[in-house]
Amino acid sequence: MKNNILAVLGGTVALFGLGYLIYEVLGFNGQNGTAAETVFTGLNLSAIILMEVLYAALVTIIFSRWAQIKTFATGAQAGLIIGAFIGCCTSLELFATTTDLVDISGVILTAITFGVRFAVAGGVIGWFLGRE
Repeated sequence: MKNNILAVLGGTVALFGLGYLIYEVLGFNGQNGTAAETVFTGLNLSAIILMEVLYAALVTIIFSRWAQIKTFATGAQAGLIIGAFIGCCTSLELFATTTDLVDISGVILTAITFGVRFAVAGGVIGWFLGRE
């Protein structure tokens, strides 16, 4: 149980830290449609942190209950796949249901950035789950 809590906390820190670096510092927002500047004007920090906690909890549950992932390398590989799918699905939903909010390059960029974030977080989560 202690390892699961540490895994969720470590995954949350990795997801949030890389998200801040990628989206705020480097400016890769993935939402590069013409209306994105109008819609994405502010950040709700508490909602972002809750989202990262839920993502880390989801990956921890998958790794500990069903995949038995307990190393950084296998966690990073699985995290890359999970993150790319989540990023692609969420941005494809915006692409399919909105006008001028996300274009196809934004879908690809979001899948890549989610893949990278989840790969690192998955590695951290796997490492924590493997600790005795």
